[in-house]
Amino acid sequence: MFKQLLTLHLQKQLCFSKLAHRHRLNFYYFNHKSMIQNIIKRVKNIRKQKYISKRSDLKFAFIGIGSHSINNLYPIINYFRLDLKYIVTNSKKNADLVDRNFSNSIGTNDLDKVLADDEVSGIFICADPSAHFNLVKKSLQANKHTFVEKPPCTNVKELESLIETERVSKGSCLVGFQKQYAPGYTLIKNKTNGQCSYNYRFVLGMYPEGDPVLDLFSHPLSLIVFLFGAVRSSNISVTSSKGNLTVFLQLTHNNDTLGSIELSTDYSWKNAKEHLIINTKKGIYEIKDTDELIFFQKEKSIFKVPKEKVFNTQNASIILKQRNNFNPILENNQLYSSGYFSEIENFVKICNSENSINNSSLSSCQSLFTLINAIKKEIKRV
Repeated sequence: MFKQLLTLHLQKQLCFSKLAHRHRLNFYYFNHKSMIQNIIKRVKNIRKQKYISKRSDLKFAFIGIGSHSINNLYPIINYFRLDLKYIVTNSKKNADLVDRNFSNSIGTNDLDKVLADDEVSGIFICADPSAHFNLVKKSLQANKHTFVEKPPCTNVKELESLIETERVSKGSCLVGFQKQYAPGYTLIKNKTNGQCSYNYRFVLGMYPEGDPVLDLFSHPLSLIVFLFGAVRSSNISVTSSKGNLTVFLQLTHNNDTLGSIELSTDYSWKNAKEHLIINTKKGIYEIKDTDELIFFQKEKSIFKVPKEKVFNTQNASIILKQRNNFNPILENNQLYSSGYFSEIENFVKICNSENSINNSSLSSCQSLFTLINAIKKEIKRV
């Protein structure tokens, strides 16, 4: 009888012990869960406060209000909550429309009034490309920091004039070659220092409204110079069909990097493509439309026999950058992955005298315009 009572007592003790242990686990679990939730809330709140409190006190002006600026530049300016004191247009009618519909900006077609306003620290220029040279020159002469969409001018002589104007100005210029601020391309530049080879295609549809070399091809050519340095020698071939232009380039850069490039308006806007493949000693980098950057590691060899031919090895690839269309955060926005966000962010930092990066200064465009000049000479021969 005593043994039975003792056994029953021990069973109860064990039961209570298990129950207490379970309660402790539940307490720790819910306490841990609550702690994690509090950390997440705190991090989100810090991010929120950082965005809310960060605002430039400077005033800016914007010259131009076309399709490109409306779709790609104004949204980012709005995100940074920049004070656009003026929006300058050619048309008095458009200036009046700005006055009525942009509550915080003055619509005007009087550029001299804007340049004479000491409150304006920075000027965005996104007008007709043929007008950029004169607008940039006037802006720099007025000692304004200047952001200008590509191209900043039309030839080498004009570029040299702008560089000299900037040299004696209190303002500086950032050219809107946004790909040079795209996360994928800046990562590639850091990883491919030194000699390599590459293949680059930039193909799209007809462009009857302007100069395809200056307005379109200057973009990829500037990117190539940014990634691989100045060009030592070039071999250029041009074909033209029904107003469409295709340019093939074989380039040798100063660091002995070799490149093959196709630039064309003889394809389609609906199926426009940008594709860069870089072959390095360690492996191959491939980037498509600034959305996806992949690294393929090269297979080793045994007595000069590739291991992949002997063994059933897996094709190892690493996704270094990829825009995720599912998660709608800043980094997955195409304006961010294309580089528009970072170029404007750096321009604002320049205006605020903060630490900044200018990957597209006027002086960096010299090798680009030498290439453009060589291409135009070949076009005249066709």
